[in-house]
Amino acid sequence: MQRSATDPDARDSFGGRGPSLAGPEALGISRTLAWIALAGVAFQAFFAINDLGRHVPNMHPEYGTFVALLAMAFAGSRPWRELAAHPAVRLLGVLAVVLIVHAAYIAWLLPEVRWSNQLTVVAKLLRLGFQTCVIGWWMSVNPRAIPKLLGVLILGLLAAVLYHMPWSAMPAIWSGEMRPWFGISQNLSGMIAAVGGWLTLCLLIGIWRDYPRGSRRIWLLVLALLAFAGCFCVLLFSQSRGAWLSFIVAVPLAIIGYAFTRGPRRRPLPWQPIVLALLVCLILLTAAHRIFALRFDGANQLVPAWVESLLEGKSASDANAVPAGPAPAPAPGSTIDAPASDAIAQAPADPRALPRDIDGLDTTIPGNKAVGIRMMLYREGVERFLERPLFGWGLDTIPLLIQRAQLPTGGEQFVHLHNAYLDALVGLGVIGAALLFAVFAMLMRELWLAWRTGIVSTASFWGLAGCVGIVLIANNFDSLLWRFEYVRAPLGLLFGCCMAYGLIRERRAREG
Repeated sequence: MQRSATDPDARDSFGGRGPSLAGPEALGISRTLAWIALAGVAFQAFFAINDLGRHVPNMHPEYGTFVALLAMAFAGSRPWRELAAHPAVRLLGVLAVVLIVHAAYIAWLLPEVRWSNQLTVVAKLLRLGFQTCVIGWWMSVNPRAIPKLLGVLILGLLAAVLYHMPWSAMPAIWSGEMRPWFGISQNLSGMIAAVGGWLTLCLLIGIWRDYPRGSRRIWLLVLALLAFAGCFCVLLFSQSRGAWLSFIVAVPLAIIGYAFTRGPRRRPLPWQPIVLALLVCLILLTAAHRIFALRFDGANQLVPAWVESLLEGKSASDANAVPAGPAPAPAPGSTIDAPASDAIAQAPADPRALPRDIDGLDTTIPGNKAVGIRMMLYREGVERFLERPLFGWGLDTIPLLIQRAQLPTGGEQFVHLHNAYLDALVGLGVIGAALLFAVFAMLMRELWLAWRTGIVSTASFWGLAGCVGIVLIANNFDSLLWRFEYVRAPLGLLFGCCMAYGLIRERRAREG
């Protein structure tokens, strides 16, 4: 692929020196304000994925964004003008208006649903966009801080691991009998560990390739390799198959993508650190083979179950099937939403225990239990989406829909459908979900254009693209985008980096 002929990167490698861009003084911003904002963002990065800050009452990682916002308030009108001119921010403003109006529409349509409750969930989604804007602008002022802040994010995860790890129960953890808790959801810790493993691998490659030879280089390589091993151990211990899949798919694709887009004049990617990291993975996988044996026990039933479910279907009278939803699905090809009260007002049935068999999956096998429940949730979500495909049911109505469906989940309660994209479709309908996805697509477009114009190096582009790829894949198996603070805080940092490069590109185009 062709890029701008004037590539500002002094080194085009993973972990290499970033672009030489103007500092805060060149933009008329006080260095003191910049340091205050970066301190706030660093606070959020460190406490984003652990509960260490919550040991102090009401200490939340998102407070770091508000510190950066206060610094922005004293930075003059330039931040607000640049953000207002950014296309992703404008589209985010349109999304905010649509979500507020949509919440009012759902509250008017469903008397048992309160507008304030809908707005509470809408605010959680908009807070992620708010963090992206604030963090993105300050990162555009000081882009060399981006890799440092990503490193702080990983340090926060490792600190939580050291604090929460039940060291006396390590044999049970390695054997898969115990799933450790690091202060956040295991699925989220798995996703962030996958991101951390990828970033530490980038750091390992960069040190190997660009750092001068000597004893200091050896120590840095050892530390980077230990950090990679630590992140990979957390990824294994999380027992999150979605996180495992995202790491296995996104990391090789990012490495291959870099190898084919680095340009003919660039040095090849060193194979030694990649092979070294692969050996560490194989050793840890061998040591933790019992975890995989337990999590994938019964996986041979999964594909036949999906094929049977898709090709043959299940009748409502089938003993192994989940009872059909209370509201009938619209006729094929219908684009009109069904009456909103049908699924909500139906009298709930008695809860039932988890069936021993769900579409051919033996749920007495621990690995199949979570898969079977997800299949029931996915099917329920698809049915509810087909009833109201255009405008959806409202983001805060999803827990109520799951509760009223009385799915036989063995007494477990769920507030989402374990799929962020299905949550968006059911909650917002096609129109709202398309607008939401357009905002994320715009952020990815900004990263792409920044790479094509030479603002961000090929290595940095694929480094961030790998992180985003891990997030996108993992959210096919859980809802890890906006519902919880420990989800929004790290993603605000990642998406903010993408917006930062877009702001830099527009600033350069505007000022020549």
